[in-house]
Amino acid sequence: MKKIILCFFLFLIAPSAESAGANEIIQNGCTTKLKQVMRPEYPAARIGGYSEIEFDILGNGKVKNISSSKSMCIRHNRKEDTYTFKQCGIFITNSIAATYYMEYKPPINEKGESCSITNHKHRYRFRAKRSEKIDAAFQKEFEENPLD
Repeated sequence: MKKIILCFFLFLIAPSAESAGANEIIQNGCTTKLKQVMRPEYPAARIGGYSEIEFDILGNGKVKNISSSKSMCIRHNRKEDTYTFKQCGIFITNSIAATYYMEYKPPINEKGESCSITNHKHRYRFRAKRSEKIDAAFQKEFEENPLD
């Protein structure tokens, strides 16, 4: 039983292509890489969308000062068969909770000294279902609204 629980936990914290984005972060000469990310729990309402979370990365690689900067739900216009995004708050709580489990390699500057990164943004994507049109809507949304 312990082995099953451990395997399930490792699955939850494995880096995800959905949420990992760019793994290397550089800010003012301070560089780090994502080591671990936990996938947020999917909300009970099977709605698709995304959230953007902002946080600081400390010298030991842990995250602090976590807050939500954006949460958007995808909407389907059946009459025109198009997808758009509208602000909603359904992903905020689960995204913030998952971010507490994020871990980075300890950031270092060009001199090899410990440093920290502030106001870093991370995007979690939630998909209730997959289709080419939904994927294209996400791609368009992220191109029009890149992470800073």
